[in-house]
Amino acid sequence: MSLNTQINKASSFSFELAFPLIPVQENLTNNKEFIINVFETVIPGVTLDASQEHWQGGLVNMATGALTFEPWNISFMVDSEFKNWKVMYKWFMSINNNLDQFIDDHSNYAVDATLRITNNFQEKVFSLFFIDVWPTSIGEVNLNYRDGEPNLETQISLAYDRYELREY
Repeated sequence: MSLNTQINKASSFSFELAFPLIPVQENLTNNKEFIINVFETVIPGVTLDASQEHWQGGLVNMATGALTFEPWNISFMVDSEFKNWKVMYKWFMSINNNLDQFIDDHSNYAVDATLRITNNFQEKVFSLFFIDVWPTSIGEVNLNYRDGEPNLETQISLAYDRYELREY
């Protein structure tokens, strides 16, 4: 009898990043989503502004309003034909290409995205739904060989308005 030793390990999970139709795409495959082969990302931090206020003769820490979401940084594998990188690059350049396309209305380039998290049994754990996502930087593409295999890797930083936790 064998036991699955991956049951309680925090590192036994997988994730995928899915976008709906990005403004520069003309069509999608049958699944109606653009999936990026992410190998590293973060769940961005969230900060709520606080200050000390006088209350009943003492000082009390209180929330003062503004909620700040940190940038969302993603590292992904570029496919051998650079299709996923080209989509990201065209999306980036559609916002401002420094030639004849300058900043457009936010609604013309922002899309929603979903980061899906699954456990070691490939069961859905939860997803993060990012609202009004758009790229702020695209990193260089690393052209390298690991273990005799070519690897194409890059990073992208995304801005967004907020994200929501969605449990299954």
